[in-house]
Amino acid sequence: MRTILLLLLLLSNLVNAQENIVPALKGEYLGQKPPGLVPEIFAPELISGKGRLHCFPTFSADLKQILWIVLPPKIMTMREVVREWTPPEPATFSTEGNNQAPFISAENSIYFASSRAGGKGALDIWYTTKEAGSFSIPQNMGVNINTDKSESHPTLSQNNTLFYTGFVPGKLFNRGIYCSNYEQGEYQTPLLLPEPINIMDPRILDYTPFISPDESYLLFCSNRQNPEQELCHIYIAFKNKNGNWEEPVDLSLKMNFTQSSKFPYISPDNKYLFFSSGENFYWVSTDAIKKIKKTATQ
Repeated sequence: MRTILLLLLLLSNLVNAQENIVPALKGEYLGQKPPGLVPEIFAPELISGKGRLHCFPTFSADLKQILWIVLPPKIMTMREVVREWTPPEPATFSTEGNNQAPFISAENSIYFASSRAGGKGALDIWYTTKEAGSFSIPQNMGVNINTDKSESHPTLSQNNTLFYTGFVPGKLFNRGIYCSNYEQGEYQTPLLLPEPINIMDPRILDYTPFISPDESYLLFCSNRQNPEQELCHIYIAFKNKNGNWEEPVDLSLKMNFTQSSKFPYISPDNKYLFFSSGENFYWVSTDAIKKIKKTATQ
């Protein structure tokens, strides 16, 4: 009888151990089932649901690497190697200071915000490039971009035009959206985006931009739909034939997403919109954006 009980105990432990083994993740987007027109939580209990902040999940151009944030602010990564995704681990360039808001450019350089030593202010924008299979020592983007205040949430177009969140006195939390053109090998003096992107009102917050690769539209979050609250919605603004920004459309409202939503991001293949809400990342088909764009350009 004792032998039988021991065998049953060993069998039970074996079954429990097998249940706790995380199955290998295979396929694009960590093997997650693609969403439709209704936002769904992305990679629950793996990427979502663990207190993320100040970022969107960002993918490399070939969709084989993902970056995101954990608390305290640190950049995590997973890579697809031989058709399987590696376990989450800290990015090699995210070992010093608080690091957040990573963005992988079309050229696979990584831009991010960090409080590491050598910066100009409380939070600066840094970048690292891939060299011989590994990432270079991060470089500060310099005095044309970084100030003695805080700069964060970098995003770049195919022309390397930089959009980011910077210091704007007179707005809620003194935050607003800037852009800087890349000319002759360096970034030019940043320009504060005018209305209707930034609304100069002490009750209104406009930040966390994402610029489309061709710069035809800009995504950002704002509480302009109800300035008396800090509840943010995601907005989309299209650029007209004269190069000016049209009136932003409340994309959260179009998606029937009533929770506070921030940090919009479009996947490199242009199939999905990612954003964060609470402790989760969500994703949804970009067909909603295509419909809005078609209506806006008619």
